[in-house]
Amino acid sequence: MIQFPEIMAVTGQAAPNRKQTAEPLPYAGFSLRVVAFILDVMVTASMFALFVAFAGLQILLRTDWGDTTSDGANWTGLAITLSFLLFLPWYFIATWWWKGQTLGMMAVHIAVTDRDGNHLSFLQAFLRTLVYPLSFLPLCTGFATIWFDRESRALHDMLASTVVVELP
Repeated sequence: MIQFPEIMAVTGQAAPNRKQTAEPLPYAGFSLRVVAFILDVMVTASMFALFVAFAGLQILLRTDWGDTTSDGANWTGLAITLSFLLFLPWYFIATWWWKGQTLGMMAVHIAVTDRDGNHLSFLQAFLRTLVYPLSFLPLCTGFATIWFDRESRALHDMLASTVVVELP
């Protein structure tokens, strides 16, 4: 059982190096999660811009700075740009599995854990990333459960057995 060394478990267990029992961490509400999401959109949009810039550079280098035409250069540029679609899920899987937080979550001091307050397993991070888009369909109704669930979980949290907590 791996636990966050810097945070206490959701169940009220103290971090391994503490002797006293700590208060359970509060569940993150809708507003904090929205701010983290907006920040993550900004981060991923910036990453997409880097992929597009690299693709554009490849096209310029392969066409003598636009003096010649090359279908191969265009296909290479398109392949580089589309490779972002492979990179995007791995950003979420890796950050949730490694640290329990994306960059947006780090900024607003929230983290995703399993229901016992432990780090996510690779499978949980993968599953959470896979089902995350379901919360947006239809009309973001998968997020409405945050207001009604005792643990403030969205649909993807319920399906992946995770919770989002506020960090001290």
